[in-house]
Formats: sequence, structure tokens, C-alpha cells
Amino acid sequence: MAWLWVVVGAAVVIGVIVVVRVLRYMGANDSVVTGGWLAQAIDASRKGSALHEAMDAAVRPGALATAADGARWADIQRRADDLARELTALHVAAAGPEDRSAAGDALGSLQAARSAMEAYRNAGGGAEEADMVRSRLSAFGESLRALRSPQRHLW
Repeated sequence: MAWLWVVVGAAVVIGVIVVVRVLRYMGANDSVVTGGWLAQAIDASRKGSALHEAMDAAVRPGALATAADGARWADIQRRADDLARELTALHVAAAGPEDRSAAGDALGSLQAARSAMEAYRNAGGGAEEADMVRSRLSAFGESLRALRSPQRHLW
């Protein structure tokens, strides 16, 4: 009969551990550094993906010839500035070296993509610059996917 109480006790302990881990992962308790950080990283990744799409659309053939180019470029710059601030805050608030590295990589690839976009725009939309932008945007997309990857936070 004592073994039954041991099994019940072990099941309760395992249940509590699972609940705490799930809440930590979901960011339900902002006092848990990793949970809050991960929620912010996922939000930054979502915003970065939207920015990625806007930048990709801006390097399509004929995009610079539209009347809305100046407004589109200003919007991209504003969104990139906002995202850079968020990624910097994530880098500073990271609980461990993997998170710090992921935030730093995303920030670096954002800056590289912005630099390539600026060169593309200044060159008037040249094919060589467009290829560079696409390459840097690809790296930016990869860094965003790595930023929101929750696997290392589950256990």
C-alpha cells in the first residue's frame, strides 16, 4: 500500500514540474526571465518577418519607380529602427549566452539588410545590389527563425 502513495506523490511532483515548465515557456509569469524573454523574442520575430516582407517587396523590379517609393522607404526605416531597439533590449535582457547570441545575430543581420537596402536605393535599383539585398534578407530571415525557436527553452 505504501508503494501506491509513492506513485501518487511522484505523479503529483511530475505534474507540478510540467505545469511550471509550460507556464515558463508561454511567458505567463513575467517574473520568470526566460518566459518573458521568449514572449518578447517571438513578438520581435513577428515584427521582423513583416519588415522582411516589406523589404523584399521594395526590391522587386519596378518598385523604385512607383510614386510611393519615398513613403515606403520611410516606413521601412521607421520599422527597422523600432525592431533594432527591440533586438538591442532582447540582447541586453537575455538570460543566457544562446539567447544573447540569437538576439545579437538578428540585430546584426537586420543592420546588414538595411545597409544593402540603402546601397540598392542609392544605386537606383541595380541588379547586383538587388542580389545583395536578397542574400542579406535571407540571412535576416534565418536569424529571425532562430530567435523565436523555443526548443532550448522547453526543458
